[in-house]
Amino acid sequence: MGPTILYTTSVLAALVPGALFVGRMHMKKNIQPHRSYVLTFPTDLSGDQLVTWLTSVTGTLRTGPGRLLGVPTIVFEVWADELGIRHRLKVPAGYAEYIVPQLRSLIPGITATPEGSKNGTPAAEATYDFTSALEIGQTNPLRGLQVNDSVALSASILTNLQGLKSGEKLLIQWVTSPALQERPPRGGHVQAGQSGLLAQVLSGSGEADKAELADRQARANQPSFLGVLRVAAKASTKKRADQLLFKVKASVASVRSPYNSFKKRLVTTKTVIGRIKEASAPFVFPAQLSANELSGLISWPLGSPHIAGLPQSRTRHLAPTGAVPKAGRVIARSNFPGAERLLALSPVESAQHLQVVGPTGSGKTALLSNLIAQDMAAGHGVLLIESKGDLFNTALQLVPEHRVQDVVLVDVADVDHPVGFNILQGSPYVVAADIQRLFDHLYPQDARGVRVRQGFYHLILTLMMSRNIAGATFADIAPLSVPRVDQVDFSDEIVRGVSHVEELATWWQEITNLPRAQRDLYFKPITDRIWQLTSRRSIRNIIGQSTSTINLRDVIAKKKILLVNLGRATEGKDTAGLLGSLILNSIWSAVQAGAADPRDPTMLYLDEFQDFLNLPISPADMFAQARSMGLAVTVAHQFLNQLSRELQEATQNNARSTVVFQTSADEARHFARQFGRSVTEDDFMHLRRFEVLMRLATAEGVSVPVTGVTMPPREPTGFGATAREESRQKYGRPVRDVERDIATRRGVKQEPKKKPKLGGKEWRN
Repeated sequence: MGPTILYTTSVLAALVPGALFVGRMHMKKNIQPHRSYVLTFPTDLSGDQLVTWLTSVTGTLRTGPGRLLGVPTIVFEVWADELGIRHRLKVPAGYAEYIVPQLRSLIPGITATPEGSKNGTPAAEATYDFTSALEIGQTNPLRGLQVNDSVALSASILTNLQGLKSGEKLLIQWVTSPALQERPPRGGHVQAGQSGLLAQVLSGSGEADKAELADRQARANQPSFLGVLRVAAKASTKKRADQLLFKVKASVASVRSPYNSFKKRLVTTKTVIGRIKEASAPFVFPAQLSANELSGLISWPLGSPHIAGLPQSRTRHLAPTGAVPKAGRVIARSNFPGAERLLALSPVESAQHLQVVGPTGSGKTALLSNLIAQDMAAGHGVLLIESKGDLFNTALQLVPEHRVQDVVLVDVADVDHPVGFNILQGSPYVVAADIQRLFDHLYPQDARGVRVRQGFYHLILTLMMSRNIAGATFADIAPLSVPRVDQVDFSDEIVRGVSHVEELATWWQEITNLPRAQRDLYFKPITDRIWQLTSRRSIRNIIGQSTSTINLRDVIAKKKILLVNLGRATEGKDTAGLLGSLILNSIWSAVQAGAADPRDPTMLYLDEFQDFLNLPISPADMFAQARSMGLAVTVAHQFLNQLSRELQEATQNNARSTVVFQTSADEARHFARQFGRSVTEDDFMHLRRFEVLMRLATAEGVSVPVTGVTMPPREPTGFGATAREESRQKYGRPVRDVERDIATRRGVKQEPKKKPKLGGKEWRN
């Protein structure tokens, strides 16, 4: 051994202990503070995307002499337990505002949520009570590894993290830092790379061969990272923990080349756990990896691996622009990290209509009830028509104290105090034409013939123009056209009362000349279409009252709160749809007559609107005219396939604001096309409960797609019962009085109810 080598060896022997001490001090003192993020991934994450982002990072962190003051590191962690697998990313706090946006931009669909934030995931597993741990470096960091398939490598490591038992836990932690850019070695005398410092001393100064030169030149021409791998396990016994560690180590060790491989470092479990907790950077990193090598080793789920426990893909967070208002009718709160603010619609843009789509349990009802509560509190006129009763009851419980006197309830379920709603009021010819067109729309097959259309028209005119009846109602159509034995006099009297109207007198002469059986057959198509309204007691007692107790034009003009429950649960979908169509038709007539104020729009909410949006005009025309007449329409439904093609097109073209909760694959394709190329089908399919993807109307036009989380359901105001009772007193009537008046109008004597017998004898007062 030559003098030079002997001298060098002696110097190293003296310096190594001091270097180790300095290294330990470095780990404790020069740690850069990190900002931690919880990650979820798109379903189609590719290795190329990850490499592109890693490459962008290498030019960001400090790699010059300033590293002596502290090594900026990026930490990749994978935590696993019996509940599943979670990924964390820790970046230097001073670089987070660059690194994380680059991540979201270069890997579309990834979400990085600050840990501990309102939208973040609690760090329940961040306890470092591991049973065993190890630290891994490389045998020769100057030489490359052979990573033939980063997708397969990632899947291999992740496979070892599934199927953990209760109480077991695994952690894989890579602490990395961009490597100093080195000049590629050129021809001439280039020293061969060795496995370590001591090996270089003992082997002398051998020259690198051509293969090594080519390998090191290729490695120097691409960005790379210095790193150290730490793996820890928790189990009931150390033997079991070591088994878990061995599987991970085996997957990592499969990545090797003839000149470089991974090896376990001689560090105690206690020391490794302490380093894991601090995510500390060593004084000398024991590994060097290209971006391609690192992409598979950090165990991000590349290429949609089938690994149990991987979290479901999340919708990527989309930031709002300044055009979306922060105040007004609040729809949601942005969930884009760093831009968590309210997302709202101004009253002006509300008049451009809103579509809300979401299945049961998605949060749609909570959103609608919050909007209604805001409108009521702001003093706006509110009209709600819904068929199930859930939104009706929720909205009622949110009525503020100062609006209690404004509440008008039409509740089919309130059979004891029905309100009066006589649709046969106004100009007879206008009303008859409107109702006839309405039923033409409800039953388009009838529009091709004359008899049903003519019958509806003339029956309505007869009831409204007969001199022999006052206060006829829609519920009187059946006893007029097909009277029972005890209703014949009632029918004949009404018919005689239109003898002064030539067209009606002529038409009725033809009808009355028909035999009874033929007359019944003539009117059967009409009675088949209205029996659900005229025969169901709860509905009949509303539309069968001669005098309306509610005036829809007055309700709209005075900005009252009209809440309508169509009673679908008790009366059936078809009946609820018919009644809803009649009420909506009357509301539309009042709006056309100028009841609403375009300067302060009335807010109309239609939940499951496809069931009763059956106006005589097309939906597209209704939306277009409503905007200029002061009616801001919010329509809600569960699925697109519930809508006819005409209704789909009208809603898409006229509702300038669209809020979408989680959807099916078919609907996701539709909305992805509607929202534009900046969103994908997966974005709609992976929305979570109360999470929305939307485009909102703004003063500058329709916004770009944004994501958010709807506001929590509001607490009841405590005035719902008071509002119901006030409405009953003002607009409801005792059911006994209503039914007595109907019977009296039709000339039918009501038999008094017999009093019960007690003890075999008739009870007496």
